[in-house]
Amino acid sequence: MQSTTKINLEKATALVIDDNQQALDLLSSVLASFGLRDQVRCTSAMEAVEVCKRRVFDLILTDGQMPVMDGYEFVHWLRREGGDAGRLTPTIVVTAHTRKSHVIKARDCGANFIIAKPITPTVILQRIFWVAQANRVFIETDSYVGPDRRFKQMGPPAEFPDGRRRDDKPVEIGAAQEPNMSQDELNNMIVAQKAAL
Repeated sequence: MQSTTKINLEKATALVIDDNQQALDLLSSVLASFGLRDQVRCTSAMEAVEVCKRRVFDLILTDGQMPVMDGYEFVHWLRREGGDAGRLTPTIVVTAHTRKSHVIKARDCGANFIIAKPITPTVILQRIFWVAQANRVFIETDSYVGPDRRFKQMGPPAEFPDGRRRDDKPVEIGAAQEPNMSQDELNNMIVAQKAAL
């Protein structure tokens, strides 16, 4: 995204869903820093379902892993039962688990994008900008409801013909060479260690 790129979020409304209060606070404050002040915060997907029955939003960000009903199930519900206006709401799944199976789950439930935790304001703003600029067709079939997800067969999205990021790989990308690292492995990498003198 160029430093001259602009988007006005002052009149936008957002629904932010996360069962972890710290993560909810962080995500909400990042959105507020972009000027997105009209936010409804929910600590469960079930609570968000009830809110969506009464109100339509311009943007929804949901955590992927939550008890009872997870973020993927919420997006699936939204796309099929969220009412005529609500079902079209751009939705971004935020998750700490980015294995291929989770990415496929986000794609298949009808999410517009998936963002890996830990979040960064730059990535969130970039995804919001992509959603705002996108002209992806909304698809409704027996097995899928959501934005057209046929990136792989069609190459980069039409609105980003040169790729979405500077470091985008060609369309044919092989499978990951190894699984995600465990939290213990991640913690060990960032633990302060005594330097050898």
